[in-house]
Amino acid sequence: MNKKYVSIFLVIAFMIFPLCISAAKGVPKQDEVQLCLMCHQDKGLTKKLENKERLSLSIDGNQFMASVHKKVKCTGCHNDISMDSHPRVKTINSKREYSAQMYKKCRLCHTDQQLSKNPLHSQLMARASCAECHGSHYIKGVKAEKVAVQENIYCISCHRNQLVMSMKNGESLSLYIDQSMVGNSVHGKLKCTECHAGFSKTDHPIRSFNSKRDYAILTADTCRKCHEEASKQFETSVHLSLLKTGNLKAPTCTDCHGAHGVASAKKDRTVGLTSCNKCHADMKPSYEASVHGMAFAKGNAEAPSCSSCHNAHNIESTTMTTKIKDGCLKCHKDAAKAHNKWLKNQPVALPTFVKAHFDVVSCAACHSPDAQRRIYLTLHNRKTDKPLPEEELAKLLDTEPGKVKDGIDTNKDGKVDGKDLWSMFTLLFKKGTAVTFKGTLDVSNSVESHMIAPKAEAVKDCTQCHLPDAKFFQNVFVAVKKSDGKPTLIPAEKDTVRSVFSIIPASKFYAIGGSSIELWDILFIVALIGGIAVPIGHIALRIVFSPIRALRRMGKGGKK
Repeated sequence: MNKKYVSIFLVIAFMIFPLCISAAKGVPKQDEVQLCLMCHQDKGLTKKLENKERLSLSIDGNQFMASVHKKVKCTGCHNDISMDSHPRVKTINSKREYSAQMYKKCRLCHTDQQLSKNPLHSQLMARASCAECHGSHYIKGVKAEKVAVQENIYCISCHRNQLVMSMKNGESLSLYIDQSMVGNSVHGKLKCTECHAGFSKTDHPIRSFNSKRDYAILTADTCRKCHEEASKQFETSVHLSLLKTGNLKAPTCTDCHGAHGVASAKKDRTVGLTSCNKCHADMKPSYEASVHGMAFAKGNAEAPSCSSCHNAHNIESTTMTTKIKDGCLKCHKDAAKAHNKWLKNQPVALPTFVKAHFDVVSCAACHSPDAQRRIYLTLHNRKTDKPLPEEELAKLLDTEPGKVKDGIDTNKDGKVDGKDLWSMFTLLFKKGTAVTFKGTLDVSNSVESHMIAPKAEAVKDCTQCHLPDAKFFQNVFVAVKKSDGKPTLIPAEKDTVRSVFSIIPASKFYAIGGSSIELWDILFIVALIGGIAVPIGHIALRIVFSPIRALRRMGKGGKK
């Protein structure tokens, strides 16, 4: 309903409500409930509290009539509401405070002596309000068990209701458990207390968390008790790196696997796709349109899903790295042999040619024909052979992490050139850190990396790379890895990889033609000319001096 009309309706209702109440005095209980629901059944009815929270005043009449309080008048609990002057404005600071106030109303019927008979209530009453466990208007009965029952059934007897846990920031976390969902999960045979340590039939601690996200992150430790290997792998994951840098949106165990309805990823391969799409929905269209996605949709058991290439728990940042080829080679084991049939220097065919390409060219660079290619020069520590983190580089440059671009672009022209690479190389070398700019050819973004086409459409034109003005060598970037796994990209001149100043700093990236350095070309020509001149000169001299050699032979013959 439009908010404007809701407001008008409420104003009119507030004007005539006292008249209705006066007329309704002495009517049966059910009529009182229906009278209250005339306004409170409106789903948009809320009250703004002092701390800016919104308290819903909407009541579902059907659910209320199914509760244990269906025979209780509204004024039985809300006894401070004057039927002559309602509605009246009450000052409420927060939802939590309001819940605590209503707790006192519950004790009008449910005395402390009665509640204390259950040991759990003795603990809970001191730290939580009734509504935090039982809800408010839709309370269902919890039958006290006289005999010992299974632990899970004991827990479900309460948690089958719409229970909530309030967070410090005002959020509410549902504690409702669908028993059938738990039973059908991979954890269906576990006891509740195997995950929820510290809880039992006699102990039920009330914990407090800052937010629902805070709760999800902290409770991930529970999974580590049983899943040690997966936890170790997760320690190296880019997801955990993101969490450590303060990105609370990065996933933990329950974000991918769920909390109580954990499904088996081995039995149902769609589980992985569904989990990844929660955060990476922008990758979904390109994957589904790819040769991999189409094979998966057809039910091909060998078709790769997300974890096939990216791993399940030890997920690494795939930006500017050819490590993703390891995922490709899991399925395409004979890829090297297949590429060696055409990827060679005619007429010589050696496996080293293929390896040289596999080391610096991502699979997607050739197998995503519609993608835009880029050359990434990633700053590596020569000693560890790992990317030099932006934070470490910032310290070496005596600057802040966000300003390393200025430290690399020494001439401040907005683009890195060969001289800048040499200046950075020599500066860090003087400070005791030997670096190299490792070059890779890759696509421009993650979406393009999933646009894998059938192999017949793959790029097999060598001139795309091996010419001075090669198409794939037009966009060059210097990349510095940040702590969250993502890179800081600094535009570079396209001739950077061809500069004589790049010979040492970028020594591990050389493509004949595409990154050929003019000095090498000159030396090669000189060497070639010299190499050709020697035999030609030798032959010429032999021709010139052949008469003399003939006379010498004759003279030697005469003496004989």
